[in-house]
Amino acid sequence: MTVAVYTRSEAETTELGKRIGAVLRQGDVIALRGDLGAGKTRFVQGVAQGMGIDVPVVSPTFSLMNVYDHVPPLQHFDFYRLETEDELDTLGIDDYWDSGISLVEWSEKFPHRLPDDAACITVRKTGGTSREFTVDAASNRWNILIKEVEKYVSCH
Repeated sequence: MTVAVYTRSEAETTELGKRIGAVLRQGDVIALRGDLGAGKTRFVQGVAQGMGIDVPVVSPTFSLMNVYDHVPPLQHFDFYRLETEDELDTLGIDDYWDSGISLVEWSEKFPHRLPDDAACITVRKTGGTSREFTVDAASNRWNILIKEVEKYVSCH
């Protein structure tokens, strides 16, 4: 199933993330796609808030991965600087998928390394602070997420 949603400000992008973060469960993996500056990290900050995480969330561009202590933990990956698939093996990436909630920026670099049932959210800049989020989730495990996105759409 695919749902498109539009945000008009950074606050709305954060709010969308909060709503999604509130319904995520351990083992959920979301592939995040979008150009530099599209708002992927801002969205992840909202997800963290929705999960109840109250520490600053920053882009893991240089560290490749940030793990935020929570039950379940939030695992924020960034594949932007990775050149080869071997680097994913060095991180032990496959060991993380079931151990928390994983959000992967620049996931399009190694899409075949994500779980088959991962959801995909594409963020596209449509104006200064306006964004289009396209949520694509084929597996039934994502029904709650899709319903939450649809609720957000109906309120905005």
